[in-house]
Amino acid sequence: MVRERLGGLAVASVALWHLMPLASADERMQLGVPLAAAEFQTQVGDRVFFSEGSAELGARARAALEAQAAWLRRNQALAVTVEGHADDAGAVDHNLEMSWRRAEAVRRRLIESGVAPERIRAAAYGRQRPIAECGEPRCGAQNRRAVTVVRAPVAASTPASAGEALDTAARRSPRRLY
Repeated sequence: MVRERLGGLAVASVALWHLMPLASADERMQLGVPLAAAEFQTQVGDRVFFSEGSAELGARARAALEAQAAWLRRNQALAVTVEGHADDAGAVDHNLEMSWRRAEAVRRRLIESGVAPERIRAAAYGRQRPIAECGEPRCGAQNRRAVTVVRAPVAASTPASAGEALDTAARRSPRRLY
């Protein structure tokens, strides 16, 4: 059993394959996705921030994305969805477009850093999912972000037919997902 502290929360984990010896490798990998996501967040961080009205990656964002890409190159079986977000300034359509541009900027940078394009999806949420709400500029700065979310392995997350839902992120929001 492994015990870790994640953001003030004590987490105990057990090797899941010891508890389920008859589970297939694909089933074990599906169970491991939450653990991989937690590892991704604690080891390399899952988000980058943007200036107001911008989808340009600054030096800190580029360094963070290089760390994300290195982790993803080591964990070839996992895929990610890059979720773009915006603050509440401006029109809804403008914020949705800005969040799309942010998600795409991160997606392109991960691809340039050696992550296979088929492993990365992009989603735009505009101002639909704020992480900070207040009237101060610092709150808006926290909402202007792109979050890289680890999801199921590439083969396991591919829809069997075009009519199926793409993944959890697609079911959460009717916003753009490619």
